[in-house]
Amino acid sequence: MEYDFKEIETKWQKHWDETSLYQAPDKADPKNKFYMLVMFAYPSGDIHMGHFRNYIIGDAIARQQMMLGKDVLHPFGWDAFGLPAERAAIQRDIHPSDWTEKNIKISRETLQKVGISFDWSREIASCFPDYYKWTQWMFIQLYKKGLAYRKRGFVNWCP
Repeated sequence: MEYDFKEIETKWQKHWDETSLYQAPDKADPKNKFYMLVMFAYPSGDIHMGHFRNYIIGDAIARQQMMLGKDVLHPFGWDAFGLPAERAAIQRDIHPSDWTEKNIKISRETLQKVGISFDWSREIASCFPDYYKWTQWMFIQLYKKGLAYRKRGFVNWCP
């Protein structure tokens, strides 16, 4: 018997999406919660095998916790303020925001084809103001309390 992966994978991924299988419940106080966070991808190109190595490990853990009855929050995001994405855009004479958003779209589609149990309803990208306004706000609060400061110190740095 031949395994028609395209038909079977498409069928089940559609079912998982329609039933919100991987969407974390919006409970005010989940009793049996588990948070699975993997590294956010740099959207300087499409996803590659190095990404999959990390994401599949997190996926296996998240699925195991789901089978154990946990309310699993397994979000995904894009670390989109990186130099790799900016350099790649400049090399191609494309505005970094256009390059980054295009790569996020391509990479999201690649990850979704694999069927990793990410809760895509909680996807974030660090390059958008609705995300970075909070990191800026948090830094300002730390600075006001004297917890963020500049000083000289020894660092492990190779010029």
